[in-house]
Amino acid sequence: MSITITTLMDNTQGEHTGLTAEHGLSYLVETEDTSLLFDTGRSSAFLQNAQLLCKDLSKVEHVVLSHGHYDHSGGFRSFI
Repeated sequence: MSITITTLMDNTQGEHTGLTAEHGLSYLVETEDTSLLFDTGRSSAFLQNAQLLCKDLSKVEHVVLSHGHYDHSGGFRSFI
């Protein structure tokens, strides 16, 4: 089984200079069978980053919020 982890939000852009970077964290974890969103960053910016990375978040079946701090769960309302 292969697992792909894509960073949707972090405090740096890394090699993708067109992405929004802000204090916060969001990962998309994908397998052949399912996809999981781990944290949602501090705002809805992770949604635009996912679009720029050609990641279809409509296929996400599970959301995990590691804890209630705004920089890890602030974008949740925008996702649902």
